Amino acid sequence: MISNVARPSPHVDVERFRADLREGGVEEMVGALLTTFAQDCPERFATLEQAVQQGNTKAIESAAHAFKSGAGTVRATVLAGGLASVEAAARAGNLDSIPEMLEQIRAEYVAVLREIYAVAQK
Repeated sequence: MISNVARPSPHVDVERFRADLREGGVEEMVGALLTTFAQDCPERFATLEQAVQQGNTKAIESAAHAFKSGAGTVRATVLAGGLASVEAAARAGNLDSIPEMLEQIRAEYVAVLREIYAVAQK
């Protein structure tokens, strides 16, 4: 489980996420929610990647949207923004730009996971 230790991050704004949860009276859930997000990431990315490989615009849009929601919730804003771009491209039927965006998302998602697990080690 991820500890409640936080530090400034370019990939995950743990302090903002903590503040969001504090406002809702559930700050103690920070670690559990980050852990759940980190555990879900590989499957969410694989689902998105498979949809892109199949060229299925509806599946791409759906997978990007679901992954984006989780990323936004934990304040992984760069990742969420990239996923929003993929979602919009799929909705518009612009499949040509998606593979390059997918590689950027892959790099950001790996960085997000590294940061979440670094927080867990403290």
